[in-house]
Amino acid sequence: MESQDNQTLQELLEAYTNRDRHTLPQVTEKTLPAGTSIIRQGEVSENVYLVLNGSVRVHLDTPKGTEYLVALEGPGELIGEVEALTGEQATCSVTAIMKSKVAVIPNATYQRWLKTDHSFALIVNKVICRRLQLFTKRAAINLSYPMEYSVLKLLKMTSSQASSSHVNISKEEIANYLGTSTRSINRILKDLQTKNVLSTSKGIEIVSMGNLEQAMRSHDE
Repeated sequence: MESQDNQTLQELLEAYTNRDRHTLPQVTEKTLPAGTSIIRQGEVSENVYLVLNGSVRVHLDTPKGTEYLVALEGPGELIGEVEALTGEQATCSVTAIMKSKVAVIPNATYQRWLKTDHSFALIVNKVICRRLQLFTKRAAINLSYPMEYSVLKLLKMTSSQASSSHVNISKEEIANYLGTSTRSINRILKDLQTKNVLSTSKGIEIVSMGNLEQAMRSHDE
């Protein structure tokens, strides 16, 4: 499943690279420092964004100021592609976790691209279907596996997106993402330290990816 996910995202990046620049001249690229707001919840975005490198977080902000992590997205992910077709306000905010590069595609250009390039439209459909599958799978994992497995899976995904052993996600964000308490996450992270999976002395850092994957496999035995 993971290799198929990566293949779909790679197909989208290739479609972007091979796009017809004469008919899509409005597409630009922008490098964003960490912490840059890309889309704000409740606003209507004028653009669709394609993550070229780096990583962004999708988060839901409540009226009380609480931020809930919805997803972490890396290269090949589209942002704002649904609202570009519906014209609705953004459901969530999107912020760069690290220095990232995105393609900026005006909504009208994105719609024209979908209409004129059927191969591109098919890839976008695959990306959206993949996202629905991931949300369904995430819900199933939360119901069927211990919380430690969900934490391990999230840490592996985050580390892979950043191509770094350092995980750009806080304990509070992990708790929000998995729908549990920070106390529960602290207990799990402490157990994972004793298994030599990670260290929390300076944020969260993967000590051994091999031990992390072994810990994940142990839940399937």
